[in-house]
Amino acid sequence: SFCSSLTSKTKPKTVWKAIRKIKGKKSTSSLGHLKVNGKLLTDKKQIANLLASTISKNSSSQHYSPKFQAIKKQHEKKPVKFTSDNTEDYNQPFSLLELKQALQKSNDSAVGPDDIHYRLLTNLPESSLTLLLTVFNSIWESGIFPPSWREATIVAIPKPGKDSSDPNNYRPIALTSCLCKTMERMVNNRLMWVLESKGLLASEQCGFRKNRSTVDHLVRFDSYIRNAFAKKEHVLAIFFDLEKAYDTTWKHGILSDLYDLDFRGHLPTFIDRFLSHRLF
Repeated sequence: SFCSSLTSKTKPKTVWKAIRKIKGKKSTSSLGHLKVNGKLLTDKKQIANLLASTISKNSSSQHYSPKFQAIKKQHEKKPVKFTSDNTEDYNQPFSLLELKQALQKSNDSAVGPDDIHYRLLTNLPESSLTLLLTVFNSIWESGIFPPSWREATIVAIPKPGKDSSDPNNYRPIALTSCLCKTMERMVNNRLMWVLESKGLLASEQCGFRKNRSTVDHLVRFDSYIRNAFAKKEHVLAIFFDLEKAYDTTWKHGILSDLYDLDFRGHLPTFIDRFLSHRLF
């Protein structure tokens, strides 16, 4: 009955609400208030500021141990320099084919602060795509990163089953420029091609790689257990979950890893600029 009632005018929210009910999931109530030091906040601006300060605190370096902070301070005194004549294959100007492939892989996701939608980009005529490619290559070769691409609109999603009055129980979803995400995808394709073709990634890594997934590890684990049963042995497994892994990633460490892997020129410079001075 529900399916037969659907039309082109049915709101997606109605459909997803029905799917959640079928799955037995409780509908998440809208945010009414936050609690800080036992005090309730109901003003929208105060709520937004509290969520913002909480997200900022969670991604700051104050969570690092004193020992690592000393190491961090010492290493960051020496900046990573990616000086190169840019003759490497991965540093060459982007082609129109690379731009089109990046747009083909884009999802119909929400826009960033610049309000430029993927639908607009994917429907551009050839002449406009050529002009956009010229802009991308200018950014690529000059190393000047657009300041607006560093800005993100944050949507705070309450974690299911958690106390929604606690500002720590929200997952921040960052909406960034679709233009920037398109160029990110182009750069990432080149980065992954070098990493894979030169065998620079550990064979045990399955996440974020083509034709692999974290399910590979589950299959491997299942095989260990079955073999142990067959041999009447025991299997010991230890699982690590890194709290706020992405929030507390050391940016200088990423750049140092790129340098140690012999990346030079435009590609690592773009990543360096991408990670610097970000705002939300």
